[in-house]
Amino acid sequence: MGLFGRKAEHCAVCGKEMQHRHKPKREWNMKGRLCGDCHVDKSKEYYEGKIRQSCTVCGTTKKITDLWEPRWQWDMEGLLCKECFDVKEGDFENRKKYCSMCGARMKFLRYRPKPGWKMDGELCRECWDSQKAKFG
Repeated sequence: MGLFGRKAEHCAVCGKEMQHRHKPKREWNMKGRLCGDCHVDKSKEYYEGKIRQSCTVCGTTKKITDLWEPRWQWDMEGLLCKECFDVKEGDFENRKKYCSMCGARMKFLRYRPKPGWKMDGELCRECWDSQKAKFG
């Protein structure tokens, strides 16, 4: 029993009761807290490149140090290989530069479609106005 009546927690790996809790990294794909010894062991595995994980897009298995973390704008979980990251990055840049309806190059102002329109990407002024007239 800890300070202020807090319950004792147990390590997610070894099951020992912990005095100090350590939060695992997101890339380790673990739930729960770790004791100091298990956290050090997992850190060593991660930084030495022993852990292997598959790419979330193509499924190729590589060392976790060779995989890339996706941008927060992509709204993805997991890691990507370099090839999939480059493809996703190119697609993201095209969506930013060109209208998703007519394909015209975007000017300074960009318009996001309303959620009810169920569209992906951004729109130019003319396309946004036509969608607004059609759906309201």
